Amino acid sequence: MSGAENTALLEIAGTNAPNATLPPVAQARSLGMLWQVVMQLEHCVQSKDLSAVHNEDVILSAAVRELLAQADAIASNQSGDLKSSLTAFCSRVSALHLVADLNQQASSETELGKVLESFAKVKAHFSKDVVAQAKGYLEAFTCPMHRDVVGKRTDFCPKCGMALDQVSRILPSQAGFPSPGQQTVRASVRTAAPLTVGQPVTALLQLQRPNGDPVSPSDLIETHTKKIHLLIVDSSLTDYHHEHPVPTRNPGEYSFSFTPSKPGSYRVWADVRSYPLGLQEYAMTDIRAATTGEPLTNRTVIFKATVDGLNYELIIVQKTIQVGRPASAQLRITTADGKGFTRLEPLMATFAHLVGFNQDYKTVMHIHPKGAPVLDPTARGGPELEFQIYALQPGFVRLFAQVQIEGRSRFAPFGLRIAP
Repeated sequence: MSGAENTALLEIAGTNAPNATLPPVAQARSLGMLWQVVMQLEHCVQSKDLSAVHNEDVILSAAVRELLAQADAIASNQSGDLKSSLTAFCSRVSALHLVADLNQQASSETELGKVLESFAKVKAHFSKDVVAQAKGYLEAFTCPMHRDVVGKRTDFCPKCGMALDQVSRILPSQAGFPSPGQQTVRASVRTAAPLTVGQPVTALLQLQRPNGDPVSPSDLIETHTKKIHLLIVDSSLTDYHHEHPVPTRNPGEYSFSFTPSKPGSYRVWADVRSYPLGLQEYAMTDIRAATTGEPLTNRTVIFKATVDGLNYELIIVQKTIQVGRPASAQLRITTADGKGFTRLEPLMATFAHLVGFNQDYKTVMHIHPKGAPVLDPTARGGPELEFQIYALQPGFVRLFAQVQIEGRSRFAPFGLRIAP
């Protein structure tokens, strides 16, 4: 294997460092960065996502490089032992990477155990205070949608209500990683022919890094049971589709299909979370058509809709939804005679999804109900679901509630006005 851990091994023999004591906070940062790599490797093996093991290569190399450069300042009398422990650790990760590339789950679990053993020997070179500080980096989680919100893994984002499930990664400063908030994925879509109203179309989505490298499924983090959520809507914000493309044999290429019911081009937002930061981003592109799309003319504020005999009501607690201020909302679904509907089926690990498109045709919201994921396929939900809306732009928003009933998705449209 020619991964980053081998590069680190080659650098160990010739590493020199100043003979000075390194402050504990700096030691903790370097150890914490390496520890986060180990935690991610554990997650990859335990979740059987072995193809994602390689995503830790660059950070691993940088973390080991930092520790090698600091070895004399960390353990001046035993720096050789620390370097030997790092050598053994890199060898164990290399062995794990090899069996993971071969998709050997049982062997990966065995090699992971050896990785953990060798990492324990690396930690033994640090003081208890440094280890305690480093462990703190494993307990800091952020909201994938709002990176400024940091807390414990058991916490929920006060803005959108989403669980803080993304560890706040320590990144090497010189490895070329994007900063939080920087676009890391670009999208494009091609079809065999222009879109035609009422005609099913098969399309190919291409995901790339800014440098042109393809984005593979192993580069993406699963969110609500899918690695890619495609949010598709026409220019009048009336025909909405939620699709989940599947990878083809070509790197970075994914296939999906839908049937447009409106003329003109459709806009697509690829809702993804990519390694290593794991923060949500939207890669936006268009699907071209030979016809002209309809403008957004209906900007009526509406909180009630009837779809297939069921009544949907969006209840906003606050009188006004303002940009940058969380707004509590409740989706209530009732039958024609006013009784609560309780037969909602799990859809992407929850009982409903809210997706909103701003009138600027650039800003999108993807909102999930509060509470834990629904993992039991036999579970049923309703009639009320709690949401938290956090808008980033003022103006009119077409909001769609998506639910699943009897194996089929239903979409209920609403109209909101977001105040500055």
